[in-house]
Amino acid sequence: MRWTRTELLKGSGHIDFEEDVEISDDVFAGMVLIHGVKDVQIWGSGYLDDENDRFYCQLNVAGTMIVPDSITDEEIEVSFETDSDEVFVFGDTDEDGARIVTDEVIDLLPAVIEDILLEVPLEVTDAAEDDLPEGDGWKVYTEAEYEKSRSEQIDPRLAKLMEFKDE
Repeated sequence: MRWTRTELLKGSGHIDFEEDVEISDDVFAGMVLIHGVKDVQIWGSGYLDDENDRFYCQLNVAGTMIVPDSITDEEIEVSFETDSDEVFVFGDTDEDGARIVTDEVIDLLPAVIEDILLEVPLEVTDAAEDDLPEGDGWKVYTEAEYEKSRSEQIDPRLAKLMEFKDE
C-alpha cells in the first residue's frame, strides 16, 4: 500500500482503498507477545492536502494474530480489528504523531504494523477452566478456586482462639 504524491494528485487527491496484505513473520521476530499475523485486510480512505503538504488517512485493519497462550505457551489465534487516523507529512515537522514521508512515497505498512502491535493482548488463554495444567506438587487455580481456598483457611494466629470458643 504505497502511493507517490504524483499518483495522488492525478486522482484528485482522494483515494479509497481495500487490500489484503501479507506481513512476514520476520517483522515480529524476537517479540514475546506476538509470533505473527495472517489474513490481514486493510481498508479506508485518504486525502492529500497539497497546500499544507499533508496526507490524511483513515485506516482500518483486521485479521488474525498468532500469540502464545499465557498458561500453556502454545500458539493460539486471536482475531483483531482496529482503526486509526494517520497524518503523513511531506518534509520535516515537530507535529506529534505525524509520520514523515521520505522520497515522496506514502507507505502505509509501518502504520499497519504499529496498529497491530497496539492490539496485542498482554495475556490470553485458550485453556478451559477444568483443563488447567498441573504437575508434581503444583497446580494452576482459577481465581474463584483460590478465593474459596483462602476463605476456608484459618489464620494460624487465631487458631488458638478457636479452642476457647469450643469450651
